[in-house]
Amino acid sequence: MRYLLKPLKLCFRLPLKTYLGSIASFNACTNNMEKLDHKRIVASPTGSLVQKRESHGIDVQQMSQNVGDNSTEQDSTEDVDFISITNNDPVLERKLKILFLEVEVLRQSGLRIPQNVKLCQWKELISMETRSQRRKYLAYLFGIEKKQENRKKKKDEQKQMRDSVGNTFLENTHLTYALGHNTIFLRFYDTTINHFYNNKLIQAMQFSQKIVVDCSYDSHMTSHEAQNCGKQITFMFSDNRAHDNPFDLYLCNASRESNTIKHLVKFIPTLYDCDFPVNITEKSYLDLFPKENIVYLTPHCREELREFDHDAVYIIGAMVDKKNNEPLSLAKAKREGLKMAKLPLDRYLTWGSGGSKSLTLNQVICILLDIRASGSWDKALQHVPRRKIVASDKQETPLTKIGKSDQELHYSFRNKQKHR
Repeated sequence: MRYLLKPLKLCFRLPLKTYLGSIASFNACTNNMEKLDHKRIVASPTGSLVQKRESHGIDVQQMSQNVGDNSTEQDSTEDVDFISITNNDPVLERKLKILFLEVEVLRQSGLRIPQNVKLCQWKELISMETRSQRRKYLAYLFGIEKKQENRKKKKDEQKQMRDSVGNTFLENTHLTYALGHNTIFLRFYDTTINHFYNNKLIQAMQFSQKIVVDCSYDSHMTSHEAQNCGKQITFMFSDNRAHDNPFDLYLCNASRESNTIKHLVKFIPTLYDCDFPVNITEKSYLDLFPKENIVYLTPHCREELREFDHDAVYIIGAMVDKKNNEPLSLAKAKREGLKMAKLPLDRYLTWGSGGSKSLTLNQVICILLDIRASGSWDKALQHVPRRKIVASDKQETPLTKIGKSDQELHYSFRNKQKHR
């Protein structure tokens, strides 16, 4: 019942005519959805069965016209596979109908709602319990959609600029060279730089130190956190191969069905190619390396990493814990009987008030790369964001009084009283 009331609460903020139009369109959608014809199913080009939206009698564009009477927006729902979302569950079907109406009412209210919502995004929306979660998620999708539009617009502008520059060269024939308009400078393509970096990783796979990314925390993350984790692993791979002496990177417990690996494949489509310079496996690190050489890096343990061990195999947990702050990596390391250590952040840094001490995966590997190369924690911890720590000139005054005797402090206090 609360799913019925939540979208209708929005309608009371609208004029009476708009509200009645919303109710009429909702009743029409309800009557049409109750007369489902599951036989009207067509096969998609990939072979999967996709049930068209027209088979349910839903016309969201007509519904938006009834709500606003002045809407020229495109249809926000694509050909949605309703069976894969609801599994022929009448409760989920009714919830999905109300979700369609809620999205359209939010759009007519002028909120940040994307024009096109994909199948996986509908599944994520229908799994959310509160309206605030759905509104935040829709605003997030709206931002992604606008970024893609701006990126496409920028590419078109760059293409027009290149065409205009080419026309300028055609007009000024004295600026062009012969033999295919070649220049005297050597041209480096992106593929050349890419091959150069990959060649360093291939050498690291033969001679460099091993480092492991534990990808077994997918069940403890939300879909948004898993996407963020996949992006951080992408940055981690990029920063590692750009270093002068990179690690040999292992992705262990990496199941292809996990959300983290699915998002990682979206960022790196050639991840599972045979010539891609990364070790990805579904096996555990206990099956690949000796147990006595493994050191699990977890921020919840007490032992600090004072000196970098060049013979150890360090493990980094691939987890983004924005909501779940449980010491999962500590519990796993204790359960497997592994040695544990944490980065000496509190020993070398002064944290600001209210700042989080959590670091991203790419920041952790940059710290390990620099401490291995230089042996200096002052240089390695420069990868910690400056916004999280207190600058040396802004530290509190009581820290400057450390080392003074009580008599000196009492003498300075008496001098201040005399000056007053």
